[in-house]
Amino acid sequence: MAFIRLGGTSSCSAQEIKKAFEKLAPALGSDLRQIISEVEQGAARLFCADRECYFVLRGETDFSGRELVIVAMAGKNAVKHTKEIHQRAKRAGYQTIRLHTLKPAAMLRMGRGLGYQPAETILRAVL
Repeated sequence: MAFIRLGGTSSCSAQEIKKAFEKLAPALGSDLRQIISEVEQGAARLFCADRECYFVLRGETDFSGRELVIVAMAGKNAVKHTKEIHQRAKRAGYQTIRLHTLKPAAMLRMGRGLGYQPAETILRAVL
């Protein structure tokens, strides 16, 4: 699985891309079209890991350094694949990883050994 170098748009085959976005759709919710556009434009990258786990990553840089963002993840063995993302991100020079989740309690349990802590709460109102 080649990732962290965020060039290109996807590590998935053409056939896997459709399946990946179908799996990711519930996690992305109303942002699905925006994230597909970001992947198509190369601002984010879609990954298919072992044909069981699908995720979108985006690299960002701010005053505190380089941060890898796990935009969304869906599928099986999320803990295994998150550990792999952490290892590769560290080797690639990222200082932090941020993730977005609709299920923070579950992710905090799964990510306990990886050092995740709550960092922000986002509230949204549809007008």
